[in-house]
Amino acid sequence: MNVQMVSIANPQVPALKRTYTKTDYFIDMDSGGSYWKLALDTNREFASSKKGFLWNLYDFVAILPPAFPAGIDLDDLDRRISQAEPYSDEDRELRERRAQLYMNARLQPLIDAGYVRPEEIDDGIATKQFVATVLYRVFGEIRPYHGGIDLKDSDDTAVRWAVEVGLPGFVVDSKGYLYPHTPLSMEPGPFEHPEEYAYERLSNFITLVLPGKKTANGWEYYQVKLLPGMVPAQARELIYVNGKPYISDSPFDVLATPEYDKANKAIRQYFISRFPQMLEQARKDALKPRVWDWSRDLIHHPRFAKEISAYRKSKTNKNVNAVYQAVRQYYNLTIAQDSAANIKSVLDHVK
Repeated sequence: MNVQMVSIANPQVPALKRTYTKTDYFIDMDSGGSYWKLALDTNREFASSKKGFLWNLYDFVAILPPAFPAGIDLDDLDRRISQAEPYSDEDRELRERRAQLYMNARLQPLIDAGYVRPEEIDDGIATKQFVATVLYRVFGEIRPYHGGIDLKDSDDTAVRWAVEVGLPGFVVDSKGYLYPHTPLSMEPGPFEHPEEYAYERLSNFITLVLPGKKTANGWEYYQVKLLPGMVPAQARELIYVNGKPYISDSPFDVLATPEYDKANKAIRQYFISRFPQMLEQARKDALKPRVWDWSRDLIHHPRFAKEISAYRKSKTNKNVNAVYQAVRQYYNLTIAQDSAANIKSVLDHVK
């Protein structure tokens, strides 16, 4: 899901009324005039940088008044830039000044709000550690850390909180390592080269799944509806061809068959009709703790003692399902964890 797929009934009203986009900023900071040749690289680098992440965070929070210096005449500055000789020393100086004014107008309110500290801001990459630290300050009160995430390479509460919430870009590998000092990534591992996609997914998540609308009275959820033609699922990831997932090893001409068309339409209709319930469930799940250690979090957890005892006495499917439903109600399970069969395996094999 992304925000372009939905309409928002209660949109935010930004405090910054002047139009100055990221592209305007890039052009103002581009002394050599090469932005249009390097636009993709520039946007990717900015999205994964600390200042780029904070720029987007300011626009996300939206209601914090911008911090322009007292007495600054931005209209006059715009006029002087329009009259300056392109790429002259005067033009470059004026443009760089305007860029810094708009950047600082966004950064200072975030500092004043306590979301980021001045000494944390530089021209470096927005690592998992940095992003988690900032977002924990933003959302930590409305979505507290439950505990129990035992990362091998970080005991930092903000980082463990980000994993617990399920923020995109915070993927733990099979050995329990997150690599907090690397950029956000949708795959596990210590990737050093930042990609814009993970940061985009993060933005969509905090907008749609967390209470992402800042108000004078706190945070609330955005009220969203799917736009016509939008589907909150990829049919190709759910369709099987001759018993195998379509995306793994299927001929392209399968797309042209009546069977694929029928399955595609059925999947689309299924998810479109259930989008409100799916979104509500995702929002509820994001507020729950995680299972990290089955022995600690299920087998020896007093919350599930009654259901587990009933299962030990009579190992029926009904008893398994009772444990599964209790676990699912309390925890935000991963896809791999979320099945009655997996819970049965845990009950039978974990001490």
